[in-house]
Amino acid sequence: MCSLLIYLKKMISKLIKINLVRLAALFYNCKRSKVIFYHDIHDAYRYTSMSTPMWLFKKHINILKGDGYEIVSSITKEYGQIEICFDDAFLGIYDNIEFLKNHNIPVHLFVVSSYLGLKNHLTRKQLSELSRLDIITISSHTHTHKILNQIDDALIEGEFIKSKEYLEALLHCSIDSICYPEGKFDKRVIDIASKVGYKKQYSSLPGFFINKFNSSIIARSLVQFAREKEFKAIISGGDHILAFWYKFKHFKR
Repeated sequence: MCSLLIYLKKMISKLIKINLVRLAALFYNCKRSKVIFYHDIHDAYRYTSMSTPMWLFKKHINILKGDGYEIVSSITKEYGQIEICFDDAFLGIYDNIEFLKNHNIPVHLFVVSSYLGLKNHLTRKQLSELSRLDIITISSHTHTHKILNQIDDALIEGEFIKSKEYLEALLHCSIDSICYPEGKFDKRVIDIASKVGYKKQYSSLPGFFINKFNSSIIARSLVQFAREKEFKAIISGGDHILAFWYKFKHFKR
């Protein structure tokens, strides 16, 4: 009985959130450029509970293209561009790379460097193979996925440096972007990441690309389970109504 009540509470909360996003989209409803993110995609085999089925991912891509968005590796315009990110480097990206290649869909992959070779995650060889594709951009998701605003400065710096050095040595390219594990950060995290050499820092705060937090932190919208109407609402900016809640949850002053 208790588990049923918890389930119902979660479902009601989810429905309220979806309806708020859809309602807010009526007021934003513009084609400003936006970064969206997933954790993985799957067809036959699912490597994480956070994975998006391919039928849904394909629907998202069709919506974006049908609405005239350009899917890009890096946003350069205020309007009409979408950047797609994947966090953690699960194996589903590798399994379904032919779809991304055949449809020329650029992907920004944030890698937890110590996870490479672990169960359900990419191996070093697979990541190297993906990095040679024009559609794949590799960046850091720290070395061990520690929650950054809960650890001291030395550990934060270690997470950043180890990941950067490991990936640069493996891939023979510059790693200058990072996204925060669980989207959680504070001013120390921003300052240390900049000092280490990360030119771009990605959050999980909803917003358009132009609306950077603290003038430099890039917003991203989670869309991995969004059905058609919710996805369209998020792309239009409807999830910005939740920005205050996300800031309270993710940013520690």
